[in-house]
Amino acid sequence: MRRLLLLTHTYYPETSAGARRLTDIAQFLTKEGWQVTVVTEAPHYPQNRLYEGYGKQKIDIRIEEGIEVIRIRPWIVPKHSLVLRTLKETWFSLQLLIWALGPRRWDVVLSSSPYMFLGQTGLILARLKKAKFVWDIRDLTWLYPRAVGKNTFGLDAVLGSIMKWTASRADALTAVTDEILAYFVDARPSRAIVLPNGVSDKWLDRLLNIPEPDIVSGEEIVVGYAGLIGYNQALHTLVQAAAKVPSIRVFIAGDGPERFTLESFVRDHNIRNVEFLGYLSPEGLFEFYSRVQILIAMLRSHPVYAGAEPTKLWEYFATGRPVIYAGTGRVAEMVKVRGLAKVVPPEQPLALVGAIKEIVDNPEVAKKMATQARLFVSRERRRSLLLSRLAELLADLVSPGGVYD
Repeated sequence: MRRLLLLTHTYYPETSAGARRLTDIAQFLTKEGWQVTVVTEAPHYPQNRLYEGYGKQKIDIRIEEGIEVIRIRPWIVPKHSLVLRTLKETWFSLQLLIWALGPRRWDVVLSSSPYMFLGQTGLILARLKKAKFVWDIRDLTWLYPRAVGKNTFGLDAVLGSIMKWTASRADALTAVTDEILAYFVDARPSRAIVLPNGVSDKWLDRLLNIPEPDIVSGEEIVVGYAGLIGYNQALHTLVQAAAKVPSIRVFIAGDGPERFTLESFVRDHNIRNVEFLGYLSPEGLFEFYSRVQILIAMLRSHPVYAGAEPTKLWEYFATGRPVIYAGTGRVAEMVKVRGLAKVVPPEQPLALVGAIKEIVDNPEVAKKMATQARLFVSRERRRSLLLSRLAELLADLVSPGGVYD
């Protein structure tokens, strides 16, 4: 049986988009005949405290649905401290290396970002164990601090060189978009594929059954955002837009380093139509989607985000709600051309207000757009279909004379 080591900072029972995706990968590959071992942190997101039943031991080993899951007790640091979070990621990588020095062997080591140093960790482990190394790159994380206006003192350039060096020595790369692969154009192996974001099959089927909303001009319209409340999402734009339109009600679900700042802004400016719901369980998120009428996805206005692909966008489409995407790049152009979402420039509150008004004033057009988006995600972003390509790549990688390109 082929053996695969999956390195990830997040996994079940966490319920973030990343955790669901990595759990799906492990379960899918197990069904494809791989013997999968997952090494991850003990669950603690987003509450920043260990889940009940975890963390009593430094290393927790369990068999879950035929998968060996090894959870390392994490160093929990404040969410808003970029320096401490970077040190935390480094510490996790060092713990992985120490753990893996034993006699175990794997055919493939698969590292998944966004933890920056899991790529280098996976490469070292793969070379020590004489295994193939696959780097799954979901974000160009090292470029984001400068993009949000932080002084990196040139560290982003140093990290960029390290990341390209790592990519050049990988046996295969997977990336969420063509733009991320293009970043490594001079430093990537011949096996490099785009593996887009999608929606877990069970979750997708459930979301597809949510009734479509009624949008009636003159009534209070409920607008929602669900996801990470971080620097990259530019949620100040949504808060500022809400302040300009008191007749709408805005719910923001999720957690992250920017939540405290945004909540303070809302209080200080007496914005009464914005409410923060915190991190929601899957049941709570399902109720949230059933309640809202318009969903918002957004990223900051910077060239580095033109190559990003918000995971929540596809989940939004499955709910049957009209979606507004404040962003640029290939994804923005694709959803605009296909008529899947209303696209506006990022970080422009008035543009966001105009898009909400257009949806409210043209409910039939908005309903048609939402129906097309629902059909698109059902046909093209079902996770099992996307992971079939990953399974093909891995099979080719360990097959003598594989020709996958």
